Amino acid sequence: MRVYVIGRGYQATEIDPADAARRFLVWLGRAGNPTLDRMIQLWLSQPPDVGGLGALAESARDVAMLRALVTASWPAEPPDDGTGGEAAQ
Repeated sequence: MRVYVIGRGYQATEIDPADAARRFLVWLGRAGNPTLDRMIQLWLSQPPDVGGLGALAESARDVAMLRALVTASWPAEPPDDGTGGEAAQ
């Protein structure tokens, strides 16, 4: 996968798509990231005919429980490889 690294003057580089996907899941699953909570709430509220539940969570605790179950099977955060999460050279 070819990308242009923003922090390096938009230098073109190749990255492994599987590594990019793994890093994305780690980023999305971080407890401080509200994006996954919003996605879960959106999914809950979608009608069943489009794959949602057509429901609203009773509390933030319920969304947190779903978040924990969703992220339980995701990869663990990788060790710091010195790139700061930037694309590999």
